[in-house]
Amino acid sequence: MKTSAWLAFLVSGLLLAPGGCAQRQGVTVKGSEVSRNGCTVDLRRVCEAFFNQKEFVVNGTAYDTRSFEQNSRRHEDVVLPFNYPNGDPIALVHCQYDAADHKVAEARLAEGPPIDDKAVEYIRSQGLCQEQSPDYDQKLNEAASRSPTMPQ
Repeated sequence: MKTSAWLAFLVSGLLLAPGGCAQRQGVTVKGSEVSRNGCTVDLRRVCEAFFNQKEFVVNGTAYDTRSFEQNSRRHEDVVLPFNYPNGDPIALVHCQYDAADHKVAEARLAEGPPIDDKAVEYIRSQGLCQEQSPDYDQKLNEAASRSPTMPQ
């Protein structure tokens, strides 16, 4: 089974919004979409890609959607880290998943490292900006499969 540690961060890397309120210079937030320097990432779609995998890992435990529903609270909070290949952090994405309805209830950036142009350029180089990728959902799915979660 693949773990997921790469997807949420791609979007988180664009903006750091503790509690979903703060906004960084040069960053635009519209709903769950975060934009900076012509690169937009939809955090809700990042979270959906993570939870829509056949199997995913939360706090070190492997789940499918059915087992996650049976073993978690109705509204489970999960933080997805996004890192550079060397392990340095880019950002964190907070996902709240409605386990009973099998859908993402909320998606926002969690507190994490400051976001800079280097992070945006890395996200762009991975084809994870909505504007540049006709296969955006496929790119998110690939990223999700490489994304481990952090304990809550």
